[in-house]
Formats: sequence, C-alpha cells, structure tokens
Amino acid sequence: MRGRVMAVVDAEASAVLLDLRPATFFGCSGLRLLLFAHQRLRTRSGRLRVVCDRVLTLRLLRVAGIAAVLRPAPTVADALTPVVADGLSAGRRSGR
Repeated sequence: MRGRVMAVVDAEASAVLLDLRPATFFGCSGLRLLLFAHQRLRTRSGRLRVVCDRVLTLRLLRVAGIAAVLRPAPTVADALTPVVADGLSAGRRSGR
C-alpha cells in the first residue's frame, strides 16, 4: 500500500482520496503513511481525503489525534462532499 500511496502523492496530485475500507489491519505504519501523505500534500496546498468505516481504525485515528485533521468519511461520496467554513460537510448541514 505504501508504494502506491506515495506514487500518487509524488505525482504532484493536488487531492488524493485514500479508501481504507478494504484494509483488514491498520496500525502505526498506516498512521505514519497517512501523516506523511497529508503533510506532503499540504505543502503543495493539496488535500488528503480518507474513507474509513471500521470502528477500530477510526478509534486509532481519534486516539492519535489526527481524525480531526483528516476528517475520515464513511463513504467515497461523503469524502468528496465539499467542506464548508464551519467544518460541516455541505451535505450534512441541518437546521439544528
């Protein structure tokens, strides 16, 4: 996985969507890869979007403190929804 992610990030992409749903295990190496890709894209004003619906992976992202930065989405459609200024996706805004 690392080689493919780095190839896309190094290809001067401005936005990368990484779907973690097929991953059966996600640990410290995965966290390091996400952080490296995020930082590399950010230096070019790019963005890493992450799709993840596994409870254990989401918990690890929260405990590591990077869930708030990466904002993992449960589906590709949610990950591609534009984020508005207040941090809520445009599709999730409500009158509450």
